[in-house]
Amino acid sequence: MKEATGGISVVQIVILFILLFTGIMCLTINHSKAFAVKDEVINIIQNNELSTAPNNLSSAAISEMVSHLEKTGHRITGTCPNDWIGYQRDGTKNNNDAVVCIRVHNVDKINGKIAEKACTNDKCKYSEEVRKMYYYDVKVFYRLDVPIIKQLLNNLSLDGSTKILYGSAS
Repeated sequence: MKEATGGISVVQIVILFILLFTGIMCLTINHSKAFAVKDEVINIIQNNELSTAPNNLSSAAISEMVSHLEKTGHRITGTCPNDWIGYQRDGTKNNNDAVVCIRVHNVDKINGKIAEKACTNDKCKYSEEVRKMYYYDVKVFYRLDVPIIKQLLNNLSLDGSTKILYGSAS
């Protein structure tokens, strides 16, 4: 009888390690897939948004991002924070069910110092002629999806940023 209970506990330990290994592999695969999607979205933004105003993504960037999401099959969604813009798989904006979240940062600088702005009635004038400088933050969601146990951790996110992009002179 002693050998029977010892054999059962060894089988339980083996099953536990198999589940842990499967969970780690699933997390690694989902993380690497989300990392590839994030990098490609950053590349799309950097290639398409060099000369446009940073308020919204251009239609070319959105259509390229949608085609990339279709190719990779990345479908995990999450909720974007308040100051982010969320994009669904079809390119529509929705912060509650977004595949990709994007935020713009303006970093207008002259010799490392922030340019002085004088704004009146939504028109800003700079103290010196300066090019618009901005970068985008990108957030992509992923989750731990173990086959037997299903979804353990939902809405894990992976963040990244573009390089500083230069627009036209103000």
